Amino acid sequence: MEQVKRVATVNDLSGFGRCSLTVALPVLGAMGFQPCPVPTAVLSAHTGYANPVVRDFTGDMAAYLDHWRTLELDFAGVYTGFLGNERQADILLPFLKEVKAQGGLCLVDPAMGDHGRLYDTCKGMVEPMKRLVGQATVATPNLTELCLLTGYHYGLVKKDGPPRYRRSIEIMARQLLGSGCESVVVTGIDQGANGQVENCVITDKEQPAVWVGSPRVERNFAGTGDVFASVLCGYLLRGEPLQVAVEHTAAFVWEATAHTARLDAPEQDGIAFEPYLHILCN
Repeated sequence: MEQVKRVATVNDLSGFGRCSLTVALPVLGAMGFQPCPVPTAVLSAHTGYANPVVRDFTGDMAAYLDHWRTLELDFAGVYTGFLGNERQADILLPFLKEVKAQGGLCLVDPAMGDHGRLYDTCKGMVEPMKRLVGQATVATPNLTELCLLTGYHYGLVKKDGPPRYRRSIEIMARQLLGSGCESVVVTGIDQGANGQVENCVITDKEQPAVWVGSPRVERNFAGTGDVFASVLCGYLLRGEPLQVAVEHTAAFVWEATAHTARLDAPEQDGIAFEPYLHILCN
């Protein structure tokens, strides 16, 4: 009997607020994989809520992964998200190299910031995250993270306005390819007047970028990037070509986000994706 493919899923575990592992585990499970969590931190609620209880997991991560090595586990892929500090990146880097050497997918979501601002908890994480991105089969930065990783000024890029800043985004994404990353998907780019949110797909320095759009929902829900990266990871592990995987992912995120907007749910609670998991089972 064929074994269910395992995915090492590296992210924080927030008890409340749909994000990180509480998104990745149900999504990848619904898509037919065994997600194996590696918590980077445990929080009572994500940091969009005031005064969460936070427990850092850095001190146990190396032993955690070493135990997996003694079990001789094989992974079809590894998906990394939020990291708490540089030491966590150093611990994960050899693990990513091992999975990649075995032919596994390495999806790195460099969760560090949004809306032009580095998260307060991610100070000092830009250079460590660059090292992880350099090992990625696919990296999924948003525009803020793309600017942080490439040294561009977010405000100046945004000043050009949509759709003129497309060229700058493509230049930055190709710069990431030069770091060793195989493909880049820049996510959640608001194209303003045309009512679209677009994702820029770059797989080759010389080939044209592919832009995949979906209707914009006039809300800013926490954890949207986590939903996108988790679903994309699942489609890629199913063997879908990157562009097709991004198209399917964008459609799912739009449908689940539009549903959540109709519920008038608080934005910090995240996307109510659960009623749509059946779509991912097929």
